[in-house]
Amino acid sequence: MTYVPANNVRCTQIVHVSFIGFIFAIGLLLCPSAQAQELNGAALQKLAIQGTWVAEHPEFGNWIWNKDETVCIHLPGTDKKCADTGTWVRNDNVICYELTWWGGSIRKNCFTVQELGEGRYETLYHGGAMVSKVFDFKLAN
Repeated sequence: MTYVPANNVRCTQIVHVSFIGFIFAIGLLLCPSAQAQELNGAALQKLAIQGTWVAEHPEFGNWIWNKDETVCIHLPGTDKKCADTGTWVRNDNVICYELTWWGGSIRKNCFTVQELGEGRYETLYHGGAMVSKVFDFKLAN
């Protein structure tokens, strides 16, 4: 049996973790499709008014961004055309909206949109200390 001092084991573990991180970083560089691409201002504006954003989780609703900078949220399974309405504006790569009455964290927010591929997009909160997802969606015409 070979004796390995405890500090050598720790060094070996650090090298293994560092190597795994290095391989992951190289993989992202060599496979750019694995990275989400943030939409720029013009592409974001076009996407907003192109059709209804259907959230992958129905509780987030279907978002309709109108050219006149009004927004309508329709909840699937309800008769109301809009569960709530509000206004929106695009500033560069960020959309900000404010709903009329919906409370909590969803009433007023800003987010960016990243293309995930295969017709999927994700919205990410903008302006916070941490990046967090609002919802994923697909475009319906």
